[in-house]
Amino acid sequence: MSYDPAPSANCPVRAAQYLRMSSENQRYSTENQQNAIAEYAQQHGYEVVSSYIDAGKSGLSLKGRDALRQLLSDALCPERLFEAILVLDVSRWGRFQNPDQAAHYEFLCRQAGIKVVYCAEPFGEDVAPVTTIVKHLKRVMAGEYSRELSGKLARAKRQQAELGFRQGSRVLYGFRRVLVDPSRNPKQYLEDGERKALSNDKVVVVPGPPEELEVIRRIFQMYVRDEVSINGIARCLADESIRGHAGKLLTPAMVRTILSSELCIGRMTYNRTVHRLQNPVMKNPEHAWTRFSAFEPIVPVALYAKAQERLARHKLWDKETIKATLKKLLAREGYLKQKLIEQAKDAPSAETVAAHFGSLYAAYEAVGYRPPPVSPFGNNGKHWSKKDITSGLRKLHAAHGYITNRLVNKCDFLPSDNYIRRHLGSLASALRQAGLPVIPHSQVQKRSWERRKSAGCDEYYHGVRWTDARLLRALGRGFLRFGILLSSDS
Repeated sequence: MSYDPAPSANCPVRAAQYLRMSSENQRYSTENQQNAIAEYAQQHGYEVVSSYIDAGKSGLSLKGRDALRQLLSDALCPERLFEAILVLDVSRWGRFQNPDQAAHYEFLCRQAGIKVVYCAEPFGEDVAPVTTIVKHLKRVMAGEYSRELSGKLARAKRQQAELGFRQGSRVLYGFRRVLVDPSRNPKQYLEDGERKALSNDKVVVVPGPPEELEVIRRIFQMYVRDEVSINGIARCLADESIRGHAGKLLTPAMVRTILSSELCIGRMTYNRTVHRLQNPVMKNPEHAWTRFSAFEPIVPVALYAKAQERLARHKLWDKETIKATLKKLLAREGYLKQKLIEQAKDAPSAETVAAHFGSLYAAYEAVGYRPPPVSPFGNNGKHWSKKDITSGLRKLHAAHGYITNRLVNKCDFLPSDNYIRRHLGSLASALRQAGLPVIPHSQVQKRSWERRKSAGCDEYYHGVRWTDARLLRALGRGFLRFGILLSSDS
């Protein structure tokens, strides 16, 4: 049974006050709330014994509102020091997009015997059915206010971006923000953390110092012409002590951002992503982007296009893109498995899929695919005895003169190499048990190289494959980085 305390003139009800303001610019908001609550408490027999304040916190959700979390926790504690919660109005409790969420938190408090009183609302602490309806409408209106305000701000920012004005603070390395008046006359450069003071002033982006623009051109040339990796470019710039904002070295993520930014060809872009009402960040389709030609290109457009082509071949995958790719692959092939994913040109590697979802089976589940059950035995669900495996190995050795994991996996009369290792310890152990010679790994590499050489291949295999062209590119990158090439006996 819940306890509903009644205020008394002789014994005031102990209450906690909850204060919230959504912006640091609302300097006096909490003071105004506190004064209004104090006046209400004096008139209605409450004594404020504790305060919970969320300063500069959005009311859209419980995220980041540590004071409200603590208040709810204390309200459900039997040893609490208060019997009521005083809030200025419904919007201070929260502007939840689902009004039932606000009602749920209030219900938890009332069920624990704590009244939630809205001091500036006409219904105050009344719990009559009509009051409940009005309170629910107030919750809906509070959430709708945030939704409408978000839409208006998004439209206004998009319109300003279409006129070529910068929306946001920090800009890319190599560029600067300039404060301009309504006639676009420049007033001053804005440093990091600075913002305009007058609503009539606007901000535009201009190219930065020539030395920084030269670094941007070098980054594109190294990435496109010399085929240096993004990590390699970042290391080269770090070796030269080239620094960006706040004196920090250019990281691989910053280099990637430079390579993909249309500012490098003189175009400002806006509305590439959408993030409203604390929902997850979503990518907008390209036709929804806002573009504005602000200045002359820093790098040739053709060079920028080639960089985008290479970035597309080595693009960063996110969960949504991977899911869409797997769904397309499933619709095309009718099934999913590791080998199929690795062979698909438009899909990420199986390792990337597993890294994002935890495992391939989790990824399959995310796209609604249920793979057939895996047999606990071997190929075709058959149980392979030790005799079957050793005789198959002898047959395979007689046909080829050697045995490798690749040959085993291609063989129809043997289980997979994983199955052999799981049941016989290792492939080498299985070969010994079959009475076959076990060749050292160095000899395996040597024989593999000899087979490729006899087939006319120009590759040398020593852990990785090196073609002549690839070796020349690697030497070129080494020369760019160190300015000199030396042999091991120099």
